Amino acid sequence: MTLSNYDFNGFTINLYVDEQGDWLAYFPEMSNISAFGDTPQQAVEELKLAWELVKEDYQEKGKEIPVAPARKKFYSSL
Repeated sequence: MTLSNYDFNGFTINLYVDEQGDWLAYFPEMSNISAFGDTPQQAVEELKLAWELVKEDYQEKGKEIPVAPARKKFYSSL
């Protein structure tokens, strides 16, 4: 699965470059999930790995995997 077809459950990805030139990718809706990289692409790849680990943790605990608030509204209206 590549980033071009990877589903982040509807979460928005924000990218930010810090003073040292490192890139941070994170979900504004879930700010506790973030990742760094030397390039924007690397940061998003790392965020993908972090998101997979978070989803795995939710599954292991028997919890529902979060979806973005906008996506929740869409699904509930169907």
